[in-house]
Amino acid sequence: MVQCVVGVVVFAGALGAEPLERVVLQLKWRHQFQFAGYYAAVAQGYYREEGLEVELREAEPGRDHVEAVFSGEAQYGVGNSDLLLSRAAGRPVVVLAPIFQHSPLVLVARETDGIGSMQDLHGRPMMMVDSEKAEILAYFKHEGVNLAGLDVRPHTHRIEDFIEGKIDAMSAYVTDQPFFLREADVPHLSFFPRAGGIDFYGDTLFTTEEQIRRHPAQVRAFLRASLRGWDHALAHPEEIVDLILADYTRRHGREHLLFEADKTAELMHPGLIEVGHNNPGRWRHMADTYAEFGLLPRDFSLKGFLYDPDPKADLRWVYWTLGVLGVAAVAAWGWILPLRRLNARLRREIAEHAATEEALRRARDEAERTSAEKSRFIAFITHEVRTPLGGFVGLIDLLREAPLTADQNANLALMEDSANSLVGLISNALEQEKISAGRLVVHHSPVVPGEILTAVADLFRGTARQRGLQLVVSLGDNLPASIHTDPHRLRQILQNLVANALKFTAAGSVSLHVENGAPGHVRFLVRDTGPGIPRERRGRIFEPYAQGDSLVAREYGGTGLGLPISRQLARLLGGDLTVGEAAGPGAVLVLELPVGSAADAGD
Repeated sequence: MVQCVVGVVVFAGALGAEPLERVVLQLKWRHQFQFAGYYAAVAQGYYREEGLEVELREAEPGRDHVEAVFSGEAQYGVGNSDLLLSRAAGRPVVVLAPIFQHSPLVLVARETDGIGSMQDLHGRPMMMVDSEKAEILAYFKHEGVNLAGLDVRPHTHRIEDFIEGKIDAMSAYVTDQPFFLREADVPHLSFFPRAGGIDFYGDTLFTTEEQIRRHPAQVRAFLRASLRGWDHALAHPEEIVDLILADYTRRHGREHLLFEADKTAELMHPGLIEVGHNNPGRWRHMADTYAEFGLLPRDFSLKGFLYDPDPKADLRWVYWTLGVLGVAAVAAWGWILPLRRLNARLRREIAEHAATEEALRRARDEAERTSAEKSRFIAFITHEVRTPLGGFVGLIDLLREAPLTADQNANLALMEDSANSLVGLISNALEQEKISAGRLVVHHSPVVPGEILTAVADLFRGTARQRGLQLVVSLGDNLPASIHTDPHRLRQILQNLVANALKFTAAGSVSLHVENGAPGHVRFLVRDTGPGIPRERRGRIFEPYAQGDSLVAREYGGTGLGLPISRQLARLLGGDLTVGEAAGPGAVLVLELPVGSAADAGD
C-alpha cells in the first residue's frame, strides 16, 4: 500500500511560487471510498490551488482519531455525531460540514429462527462501537425495547465473529460490511435507525476553535477545496476507485469499492442536496436524542459548535473610540465661537447622512433577511421532504429482499416511480434556486461527443421499450475528437431533453444526433415524433415554472423547470439551447456548445 502523504508537493525553489501550508486531515478509518472527496481534492489539485499541502492520515487501531485533532497532531478530522459529546466535555470542537446527509450506521442481525425484529434481539449478544451506541440505542428505545436487557459488547471489527455466529448482531456501515455478507452469502436482517426517525448526520468534517481563530482564511480554503473534491468524486466514482487502488490501498477490491461508491451516493443525494449542507435543526434533534440517554444536558447550547464562515466583527471598541472623539470634537467646537454656525450646519448634514445610511441599512437588512429566509425555507422543505423520502426508499430496499408476488412487485415499482418523481421535483427546484443565487460552478474536462450521447441514450432504452418507441443515436461526419466542457452539466441537459421527448411522444421515435455547428461549435439535436411545439408558444417553454399551455401541464405533469434549467446550464457552458425547425411532425431541441480548448479544463 502506498503511504498517504498525499498533498501536492511544490518544488520549493520554483520561481515566484508561494510555499504551501502543510496541514493534516485525520481520517476516522482506513483508506476506502468513504473518504473519496479528499482523494479527489488532492488529485485534482484543489488543495494546491488554495495554497495547501494536505496529508490524509489513516486511523490507527487503539488510537482516538478525534483526540488527534485536539492534541494538535492534525488540524482537521472526520468524526461522528459524538462530536456533540466532545463539545459537552469542554473540547473546542467546531463542525465544518457534515459530508453524509444520513448516517451510514445500520444494525445487522443474523437471519435465524427467533430473530425477525428489533425486539427479538433482547438478551442476545451484539457488538457495537462505543461512539456509535447512542444512535442504535435510540432506535431500540423507539421500538419499545428495554435497554437494560440488551447484551452489548465492544466491537471487535472482525466480521468473522458475526459470520461464525459468535454474536447475533453488530453495528455496521451500509457502505461496507453488507458487501462482505453478500459475498459470503450470509442471510441477515438490516435495521436502519432512520426508519425510526433517528436521522443523524455521518462523517462530519471538523476542526477546533483555535484553528479557526488563528487561521480563518486557511479553514475557509480547506473546506472549499474539500467540498469541491466531493463534487468531483461523486461525479466520477470509477475514476476515484482507480485512484484508490493505484495510490492508497488494495485492502478492498474494485467491486467492493464500487459498491461503497453507490451506497455513499445514496447517503449524500448528489444533485439533490448540496455537499456539506448543514442544518442546525438536525443537530438540535441529535443533541435532544443524546439528552434522552443522559449523555447531554437538556437544551444543550449549540453556540459556537457549528462553523460560521463569516462571523460578525466586534466593533464595540470602534464605537467607543468614535464616541470619545466625538465628545472631544464637540467640546472643541464649542470653544471656537466663529465656527459655531458651521458646526450646526455640519450636524444637520450628518443627521441627514445618518438618516440616509439608516434607510439604506434597513433596506439591505431586509433584502438579506428575505434572502436568508428563502434559503432557510428551501433547506427546511428539502429536509422535511427528504427525511420521509429517505425512509420510503429504505423500506423499498428492505421489501426487495423478501420474496414478493407479481402484484406486490408491480406495487413496489409504482412506489419507486413515485419516489423518483419526487426526487426529480426537489432536484429541479434546488437547481433553479442555486442558479438564481449564482452559486453554480462548472468544471471543464475533455468529453467525447459520441460517447456521452450513447451513454445518455443507454439510460433511457428501458423506458423507450416500455413505451414502444425507437431510440436512435447518430453521429455527424468529421466530429472533433473531444470538446472541453462540464461533462456532468452536459449530461444533465441531454437527460432533460431526452426525458421530455419520451414523455411527450406517444408513438414513433426519439433520436439523438450530434454534428458540427457554427465554426468552433458542436450541435446536439434531440428530435421526437410527438405533438410538436407551436411557434407562438416556443418562447414560454424556457420560462421557469411555465409550460406550453395548461393542457400540457394537466396531461403530462411536471414542474416546468427542466427546459429553463437546461437553457441556463447551456449558457453557463458558453452555448445555448433553442427550438429548431422540425422537418416533419414532432419537435427538435438544439443544444449548441463551443468545442473549447485544453486551457478550459479544470476551470
